[in-house]
Amino acid sequence: MGRSEISREVEYTSSTQSKVCDFRTKEGVSLKLTIPPTVYPPRRDTELLLEGLNRIQIEPGELVEIGCGSGAITIVKALEDWKVTAFDVNPLAVAASRGNSEAAGVNDRVTVEEGGIGEGNWNLPVADIVTWNLPYLAPDFENTLGPMEEAGLSDEEEKGWSEKLLHIANDERHNRTIFVLLMNTDSNPKNSPLTWLRNGWSHRTLAIDRVGDDTLEVIAFWRPGYDTKPVVEEKTHSTMDDARKLPKIGWQRTLSFEQTNGRGRRESVWHSNQGDMTASWSIEFSELNRWPPGLLQVSIGASISEALGVELKWPNDLFFQGKKCGGILIESSNYDGVIRIGVGLNKRRGKFQDITYSGWTDYFGENDTLEMFKIIDASIASILDSTPPIECPEPEFWKQKSWEKLSESISRGVTTKLGQENVNVVGLSGTGSLKAYSRTNQYDITDVDNFSFTF
Repeated sequence: MGRSEISREVEYTSSTQSKVCDFRTKEGVSLKLTIPPTVYPPRRDTELLLEGLNRIQIEPGELVEIGCGSGAITIVKALEDWKVTAFDVNPLAVAASRGNSEAAGVNDRVTVEEGGIGEGNWNLPVADIVTWNLPYLAPDFENTLGPMEEAGLSDEEEKGWSEKLLHIANDERHNRTIFVLLMNTDSNPKNSPLTWLRNGWSHRTLAIDRVGDDTLEVIAFWRPGYDTKPVVEEKTHSTMDDARKLPKIGWQRTLSFEQTNGRGRRESVWHSNQGDMTASWSIEFSELNRWPPGLLQVSIGASISEALGVELKWPNDLFFQGKKCGGILIESSNYDGVIRIGVGLNKRRGKFQDITYSGWTDYFGENDTLEMFKIIDASIASILDSTPPIECPEPEFWKQKSWEKLSESISRGVTTKLGQENVNVVGLSGTGSLKAYSRTNQYDITDVDNFSFTF
């Protein structure tokens, strides 16, 4: 800290006494926490983060809390038999967490250290769960706090603390760690979960609430399949056929850098060039007990299109600036007992049978095939991966997300026709079909062959 910040910190700490706070959880835990000046007290976001952590169904193990403040979350998890290593850059917070842990009788399961991301020589321990109530205030908020508390509440000015943590998380030592972060997802773009998704981390929202002007979400991030590796081929006839050979349990997928005989809907040809991204996933057939096939297809499309920043054309095509850039195919087989999901992405723009198509170099830059696969893999796993101890999202959640994604293009004035009749698309059904109206009729569109969608 500079001289003026030191003076302001001394003024705050000398003029304010420690407070005793009663902290109660929904599970009935009650703590008395001593909170010195400039240390962040438990608030609604603390409760929300704890609610999210409690939705992870895992046996107690190693947990790391970054920015522990008064130690509320650290102590609650230690009472559940977790071995917790806690960090804070504020020495008063370190002292408070140590004292409160001792008062709660859990100091044998708690280690509190001064430090954190951005501090010299700080290392993130390997753990089952790493959690952080990310500082989410904009760096230019009104300066009414002591420097230490201000540092604990304000986001990092250049990249944001989320991205700085991501840089550390990308170390392969943390590939089997679940990161549970509280993020401000609507007014702080540096807190976007898309940044993690585009680095190959799947994600699910565990808890959400509106606090003041901010939407706060507790989001879990993990490597798809707990970092199980895909089968990778240099060249293949069809990844969908290759997927038949995959094991029938776990997170299974196969990737090829060149596909010579790919297929699309109703056995149509899927044209691929060397270097395109062609991959298939094998999912347990039991998922169809939860998901109508049509809704599953459009939901996967919505997740992928959001990750890539492109448009979704119902039900399974990805578009960029009015040109197709990828597609999604789902097949199911009672004989195999699996669902197969195929995804193809063009790398570069081109033309096939007089139809011009786009590629990811137009909208995502010169990423290689494996990098694009990791994004698609994380997108699909966010919906379907049952490997981590995190409840899979309900189809109703993805029905809403899918309609939001479809609406992005429909709201801009695209032309939609059913046969020769103009129709207005007004919603998405629970089975994945489109609800539409013409001047005289109401339709439930299930077949894309009679439905046209012009950008």
